[in-house]
Amino acid sequence: MPTFKEFKKVLPAANMPMLPDYSIDEESYRKHLRWLATFDIGGLVISGHAGELESLTPKERIRVAEIARYEIPGHLPMVVGVTGLSTRELIECARDAKAAGADGLLVMPIPHFAFGAVDRPELIVPCFEALAEAVDLPMIVFRYGAKTGLMYSVEVLLKIAEQVPQVVAIKDSSFEYEPAWVAFQNFPRKINFLVAHGSLFLIRFATSDGAVSSFSNVAPEFITKLFELAHSGQMEEATKLFNKIRPLSDAIYHNQPLMQHWVVEKEALVARGRFPRAVVRPPFQPLKPEQVEGIRKAVAASGLAPLA
Repeated sequence: MPTFKEFKKVLPAANMPMLPDYSIDEESYRKHLRWLATFDIGGLVISGHAGELESLTPKERIRVAEIARYEIPGHLPMVVGVTGLSTRELIECARDAKAAGADGLLVMPIPHFAFGAVDRPELIVPCFEALAEAVDLPMIVFRYGAKTGLMYSVEVLLKIAEQVPQVVAIKDSSFEYEPAWVAFQNFPRKINFLVAHGSLFLIRFATSDGAVSSFSNVAPEFITKLFELAHSGQMEEATKLFNKIRPLSDAIYHNQPLMQHWVVEKEALVARGRFPRAVVRPPFQPLKPEQVEGIRKAVAASGLAPLA
């Protein structure tokens, strides 16, 4: 297996199909990963928020990673989301991911950081140092948006990257991407910037190194092409393509609470013929029939015919 030193291009964050009893639908998950791997992507992210990481037991997380390792071709890195309520839990989660074959880690912030720590490097950096010492894998730092209370300051991001050489990329889901991107232009080593789907993602594709995006697990043929066009400066063509899929983008991400995005994405995958059902574990809630119909119409309006 190759050793991956960086993560770039589009890395779809895979949704997790489930059976009616809320257990993992392994057969559908395998098919979904194999399908995503056929596109021009830079790797796959499993057990991120779109994969409902927080609802999975440690045993399930290991099983998901084992399945993904078997299905994802060796030329594509498998990045595993890791989380925990403490540094110790975060390390245990990361060790399990590495044992299952992870090529890299998408490191979620510890929830307690929301209590006044996100702009204090002395409280954040030791956590990453301990994680790097325990599990020597390339890391993507997940920078949340400000509304979560977990948006790392630019100073904290710089200190993490300075003190922890295993950090190779930042996934920036905030609306303050540009100041962080500018601050890293003179950093002594290359840190890749990966964006998420959002109202400004098309513009940010032009300057970013890639994306970690759950929308690209719904419409990979569009998002990979969008990145290619925007990253090469073909913004007019990129804008035309974005306008084509905008009905679906708006249906999923506008006027929806963040915690419901994964539900809507699953319904879009059902409409595309990729998932047999859109089951989610509580506290996530299924959509109402009229909302499901809206998603189906948006899929059709975006030109995404159901797939066999």
